[in-house]
Amino acid sequence: MGILSIFSNIMNSDAKEKQEAISSLEKRLHGLFRDKSVDELTRCACISGLLARVAYVDMEIHEGEREEIKSSLMTWCNLDGALAQNIASMAIEEIKNLASLENHLYTRPLQAMLNDDEKLDLLKALFAVAASDGETDANESEEIRSITKGLCVDSRYFNAARATVLESLAALKVK
Repeated sequence: MGILSIFSNIMNSDAKEKQEAISSLEKRLHGLFRDKSVDELTRCACISGLLARVAYVDMEIHEGEREEIKSSLMTWCNLDGALAQNIASMAIEEIKNLASLENHLYTRPLQAMLNDDEKLDLLKALFAVAASDGETDANESEEIRSITKGLCVDSRYFNAARATVLESLAALKVK
């Protein structure tokens, strides 16, 4: 599955801005991943997109979120630090253009690529991004809940992943 096929279903003739953003994303990914297979490219694109989506829920990206995305990409996509930094920066830049895409465009390819343990670990990584600015708010949790559904895993996976950041949950903090 090519990276454009992930996004092509949402395109229509009135979506010129989205088309330009997707073309830009494709060019940038191919430029950075000359030695990667299509599956590796798709996996990294989907994971980086999900990480950036969670970070951008509040419409801004904090430095801690940038670092956590980079760290997660090093783990999930087996990238060195420089390449992970480039992908993180690209995903953050592109998420502003692609923010209106539905989660299923990111999660559907991962349903078959990841086993249940990997899906749980991905949810933990998403919560780590959400918590990296010091607080996991309700909007971030709900975005991750939506991603959980898109990955076709039980809500127990969501709860287990959320438990890893209990100290940062805004809903549990006394003000």
